[in-house]
Amino acid sequence: MKDKNLQNPRYVRVNAGITTHTSAMHTELHQRLYALVSEPDKVKLHLTEELLKSWRALIDQELDLNHAQRASEVTAQLQQLDEERDGLLTQLFSAIRSNAHSPIKALREPGEKLLPLVGSYKGIQSEQLEAESAHVDGLLMDLAKLPTQTAALGLTVIIDALKTNSTQFGELSKQRVVSQSKRTVSSMKQVRPMTDEAFYEVRSNIEAAYIFATDDADRKLIAALVKAINLLIESYSTNRKSSKAQLGIAKQMELENNHKLIDPLLPKLAASAGYGSDDLSFTGRTNTANKETRYEVLTSSTGKKQWARLVGGELMLVKTRTSGKGNGSAKVKPKKNEKPTDENTAPKEEPKSKDEGQGSATVTPKS
Repeated sequence: MKDKNLQNPRYVRVNAGITTHTSAMHTELHQRLYALVSEPDKVKLHLTEELLKSWRALIDQELDLNHAQRASEVTAQLQQLDEERDGLLTQLFSAIRSNAHSPIKALREPGEKLLPLVGSYKGIQSEQLEAESAHVDGLLMDLAKLPTQTAALGLTVIIDALKTNSTQFGELSKQRVVSQSKRTVSSMKQVRPMTDEAFYEVRSNIEAAYIFATDDADRKLIAALVKAINLLIESYSTNRKSSKAQLGIAKQMELENNHKLIDPLLPKLAASAGYGSDDLSFTGRTNTANKETRYEVLTSSTGKKQWARLVGGELMLVKTRTSGKGNGSAKVKPKKNEKPTDENTAPKEEPKSKDEGQGSATVTPKS
């Protein structure tokens, strides 16, 4: 008869390595771990429903925070609907005003009947989003009371479009509020350690369940589960290392390509700038300014570093402004034995008066 210790290990251990992933991979890994753990009998694993629910809730919060891009898309859609709504309101009010002063009686009379609404709701386009939504709903209710007049002026199309806009705006606003109300933490930095801690408790219970298991079948079940968990964690670790390696290779290839592009152009740049033919070298650093790639160049004789850009297949040094404490001004020093004059100093600009059209205005943005 075989010794049981040869069939099953004395203990099982879940590997670490769940904290170093990106936010998206961290959340995805916890989701898959939860799916593995929640499938077997919880009693055999020494897990409670409360513990699993707590872990699941934290995973859901990570999902919500990972979907922050979606939330920003909703905000952008609301802004777009608000701009559309403002245009519809302006068109509606303009049509009512112009018809109220029409020489044609069939247009003037319904226009005059609707004109008080324009006065009552004047300026709602510049109100905060929530206030404007409430006033638009009120305006639509008032317009519904005067169907003959709105039809006579051909305003039905505008009103229908405003109704559709109002419905869509309300649905998106509700969606944003519900999403925000579910969130109890504001950043992945806060929630990730909490999610990991919940998993550590789950992991400890599973390891303890193996030790205290009295049934050989239960031990095999737990051992198989731990093996699956470790394989899953290892696969994510391998993917992360592979991604980093691929990123390093991509950066190295980019550096080599930049050297192939820039190095042959340096002697001509050096000659045009008055340096020796071998005085300039490409440091390998790049940056982007105004959607244009710039390359850092080192002058060996002075140790000075400058940025250069490609213009028509040739390198040109980027001119930098001389600034005084970062304010964009510079004093001109007089030559030796020359006294400063008004021509040698930057003249102070006289402040403009309000009569020159430079008034002030306070603009209150929409929320």
